[in-house]
Amino acid sequence: MPMESINIIPEEPNHILLNFLPPDAKLILDFGCGDGSLGKQYKQINPHGKYIGIETDRDLVKNAAQFLDGVIYTNSPQLDEFSLNINPQTVDCIIYQENFAQIRNSEELLQKQVSWLKENGQLIACIPNVQHWQRILKLMQGKWEATGENQVDALRFFTLTSIKNMFTRLGLYIFDIQRRGRHEQKDFEEFQQVFAPTLANMGIDANKFAKDTWAYQYIVRSTKTAKPPRSLFITTLIRSPSGRDRVRILDPDRFSSTIPGVRTFASQKPIDLTTPLAKEEKVFIWQAAILGYPQDLPALKTLLKQDYLMVAEFDDDPLHRPEYEQNKFLSFRGCHCVQTTNETLAKYLRELNPNVAVFPNQLTYLPAPRIYNNDDYITLFFGALLREKEWPSIMPAINRILNSYKDKVRVKVIHDRLFFDALETANKEFTPFCPLEQYEAIMHSSDIGILPLLPTRYNSMKSDLKFIQCAGHGVAVLASPTMYENSIVEGETGLLYRSPEDFELKLRELIENPKLRHSLITNAYHYVKNNRLLSQHYRQRRDWYLQMRDELPRLNAELYSRFPELFED
Repeated sequence: MPMESINIIPEEPNHILLNFLPPDAKLILDFGCGDGSLGKQYKQINPHGKYIGIETDRDLVKNAAQFLDGVIYTNSPQLDEFSLNINPQTVDCIIYQENFAQIRNSEELLQKQVSWLKENGQLIACIPNVQHWQRILKLMQGKWEATGENQVDALRFFTLTSIKNMFTRLGLYIFDIQRRGRHEQKDFEEFQQVFAPTLANMGIDANKFAKDTWAYQYIVRSTKTAKPPRSLFITTLIRSPSGRDRVRILDPDRFSSTIPGVRTFASQKPIDLTTPLAKEEKVFIWQAAILGYPQDLPALKTLLKQDYLMVAEFDDDPLHRPEYEQNKFLSFRGCHCVQTTNETLAKYLRELNPNVAVFPNQLTYLPAPRIYNNDDYITLFFGALLREKEWPSIMPAINRILNSYKDKVRVKVIHDRLFFDALETANKEFTPFCPLEQYEAIMHSSDIGILPLLPTRYNSMKSDLKFIQCAGHGVAVLASPTMYENSIVEGETGLLYRSPEDFELKLRELIENPKLRHSLITNAYHYVKNNRLLSQHYRQRRDWYLQMRDELPRLNAELYSRFPELFED
């Protein structure tokens, strides 16, 4: 019987399935695609994949056809009285959102569909649980009727055991099962209390019975493989939650956890190291941590004793904070390896630890292409943390432009109050530090992004995240060459300025020339679509962690040479 993790989640719309779909799939078949909203969201993550829906409701088919690459209508509620011309081993993922129990010959049909899957392709199915406590109660009350929701159940019954057995016979390895439950907590607890004496008399474990009867549905995730995948558990302690955690940890974790065998967990609080499952290979990531010497040596020794691969995640110049050097660079030298955002920073970090991987920042999803209906005014965008020293040299030019164009130019500023106060115009709008979604919405409503960085060591090690965010949201960029010239192609995907005079000249050009502005926007958008989406890169992290796990003997020897005290009892 395959091993799997079983997690418990509350009742939610089936868009929770978005967190399970392989982000780089070339072909997905969605049986019971509904109105296509799941596929619509997925296409923002992976615009290059082909997403085909199968649906029994004509009205839903019409709506889904607006978003998906194809929708097939069938008037059979069992979804098995029609055929698809699918070649063997061409499908990356098959989804059953709500229809699994309606299939009369489910195992026979699935056997055919499994042949469509590529090796390591996935089948994800939402399957009703016949042991759900309300179904048991209705059956005992004689209220079981083949109508409504129970009409589905009456066709095909599934328990957790029967699900596992069927998937095993089909050659599918179950790597994860999610229990979904509803919120009638008080009634559920009363049900368990009433049944407690009976369970005890029958020798049934009360805790297991509670878990099995709480779930009204199982989400079963499986993969077509003859050999179970390597199990990897990635744990992250977040020390810098100021927006970087989403880009550097949370979204990559979400994508990594779609890979069979990979589990992830991230927290800002102390982490329980006893949670890994049997046979899981363990990774512990210190995100932006300042480890103290010698006070944090015991924590590192504990991780070593429990066979964790220790990784430092860092995206700034370490010399910007003297604490790192004051503590013997323990944050980097005391870990097996380091991951960062760009090669300039990596080059320096390799002086502290030779095992450095570069994972550039990427966009998690691609917004729909912008539609520009109004060129009556232009909105400038400036949103940044700790950029107060970067813009004073260009502020006089900005104010001259604001004075020249009057009401034609507006400015939206996020976080930097000094920048906002220095703007000599009434046509300005300020937003304090805000969630990423609000930040992106404000950016999305702007036309030109101002991205200044002075030519300093610290700035040369920054990432180009703001450029790719602007590109994805249809904002033309005017940026300094520091760091950005590694990403922006001058005159093609953006404009670079090399002096305040050059800045003023090019900003005026962007304001006055909508053809140039829209050309830059279109080219930058396609650059991000084709090169800078997380779905195109997320597997690199898992592959590197496994490589580093394979090289642990060498990494431990190197770690011993740097800090032998970590290996003392």
